[in-house]
Amino acid sequence: ATATNVSTGITGLSDVTITSPTNNEVLTYTGSGWVNSAVSVTGLQGRATNSATVALANGAVGNSSINTGNTYALLKIETSHAAWVTLYSSTTARTNDSARARTTDPTPGSGVLAEVITTGAQSQWITPAVVGFSETQNNTTYIKIVNDSGSTVNLQVTLTYVKLEA
Repeated sequence: ATATNVSTGITGLSDVTITSPTNNEVLTYTGSGWVNSAVSVTGLQGRATNSATVALANGAVGNSSINTGNTYALLKIETSHAAWVTLYSSTTARTNDSARARTTDPTPGSGVLAEVITTGAQSQWITPAVVGFSETQNNTTYIKIVNDSGSTVNLQVTLTYVKLEA
């Protein structure tokens, strides 16, 4: 018997189909053969921001919501004016907490995720980061905003976060 060197490119293999290859593609097994496809990276998310704006008279309370994802790491709360901002896991938690004074800590398990009191247009880093979540898994964080600015304003609250759950 004589051995012969055979040089076959990848496209010469019977179970490989390459269609219009581009940079940064990989071979993926489909169950019956190999095909080229774009690299799919899942898991890691970048930081995101989302905001809510409420028109409020001085001392008035406004309720709103911000789309954050079902579960997230809260990194920062930013206000456009002096305010008391509280984040909740549900509308029920927000309603149940509505009579609490700002000098009283929330009850553990009450659905209060985080709160800040600012004295102007400020950013408050949350250290360590807080894991926030939506009890109803609707990608929503519910907020209560109290205007402490001294006048009627369009008060904006911006959250910086990283999604932890799709």
